[in-house]
Amino acid sequence: MKKVLITGANKSIGYETARQLLQQGYYVFIGSRNLENGAAAFEKLKAEGLTHVEIVQLDVTDDDSVKSARIEIGKKTEVLDVLINNAGINGGWPQAALEASIDQFKQVFETNVYGVARVTQAFII
Repeated sequence: MKKVLITGANKSIGYETARQLLQQGYYVFIGSRNLENGAAAFEKLKAEGLTHVEIVQLDVTDDDSVKSARIEIGKKTEVLDVLINNAGINGGWPQAALEASIDQFKQVFETNVYGVARVTQAFII
């Protein structure tokens, strides 16, 4: 059974990706920054009869969280067949380059750029 980690898989596109991959026979690790939200997604999937799924606490903006997730998943499988870096934020409003604050830009880059690099390096290298 192929194994996949999806960051930000507790809602929206990440959740639906997890659902469809589970239907295709994958074992899915749901990466969720908030374990409560991850548990809710987990329960919805299990209610559909999709059982090859686990929740992993994973905040892509936090080095320790990513390292802990890597260790936790590493205890369960030697191979991660697919990594889907789905976690992302829009940064809030306003989004116009001349109106958004530097802190908004930093937060978006920390999640959407550095988070992807952080998770990819932890799980691929």
